[in-house]
Amino acid sequence: MKALLVLALLAAPALAQDGAAIYRHGAGLEARLGRADGPLLPPGRLTCAGCHGMDGQGGAEGGPLPAPPVAWSHLAAPAPDRPGYDEAAFIRLLREGITPSGRAISTRMPRFAGPPEAFAALLDHLRALDQAERQGLGPTAVAVALPRDPDARDAALAAMAAFNAEGGAFGRRAAPGEPAFLDLDRVAAALVPRLAAAERARLDRLLRDEPGLRPLTPDAPPPGPLRVAGTLDQIGPHLPALLARPGVEAVAVGLSAEAMLWALREKRDGAAAHAYAAVRAALDMLRDEGRMPTRSGLARRLSTADLSDAVEIYRQEAPAD
Repeated sequence: MKALLVLALLAAPALAQDGAAIYRHGAGLEARLGRADGPLLPPGRLTCAGCHGMDGQGGAEGGPLPAPPVAWSHLAAPAPDRPGYDEAAFIRLLREGITPSGRAISTRMPRFAGPPEAFAALLDHLRALDQAERQGLGPTAVAVALPRDPDARDAALAAMAAFNAEGGAFGRRAAPGEPAFLDLDRVAAALVPRLAAAERARLDRLLRDEPGLRPLTPDAPPPGPLRVAGTLDQIGPHLPALLARPGVEAVAVGLSAEAMLWALREKRDGAAAHAYAAVRAALDMLRDEGRMPTRSGLARRLSTADLSDAVEIYRQEAPAD
């Protein structure tokens, strides 16, 4: 029995390689600096994820020069300077640093050695990255996770309805679902403070550009004509009293008219209006990502977007005597 067990173990295939561990930590591959016979690097010193990002979408994680995307959809697609990669070309790139066009890539990328199983597992992981990047993206719908807060959830559903009424993004309607392509709770947490900051920045610029305006303060305003400005959250509660005085012009900096009209119609507060505006901005950015958006691409757009266009100026003058 022991002899049979030993024979079975000897005949068993090698343990399956973990493509994610290879990609993230370099496990199972030997890395050499600059060329196939270059200096041996310590295990895990330079990894795929360290330069190309955990999502395989590229970036500058590995240094000042950006690393290209390596998710398989990018590698398999032809580029202006090379044909698309197949499995053999991909392994040659890793071993020798040679692209399908015969060009040697930068020596900043290590050259790798390892068993065929390790290269195959890494390739499978790069294919899996593509799937993860588009989870929740269907032919007619894009799945979103709704905010947990009830008011923010209502705001998100209203913003989604307005987005869908315009045709959505390339025929895809936003709808609650799992796995979600876009988490609207995270969207609100990230964009609402930036929307408020954009309102304050616009107010500061307005006060600077129009010397006749004065900021709204807790002090009683002086008698006579008055031009006062503030964010809509600041000036809104005082607006009826201000407009009851002849000669007063109130200037408010606030969210888009769409978000404000929804909040007024549904009798919602400023926090809900901000949630609406944040979700609507995120959905518009999803549309701007094109027909085949990725999670990481949308995340980058959300993190760098200029939200000043989501802020507007409203002016209201008190009726004359």
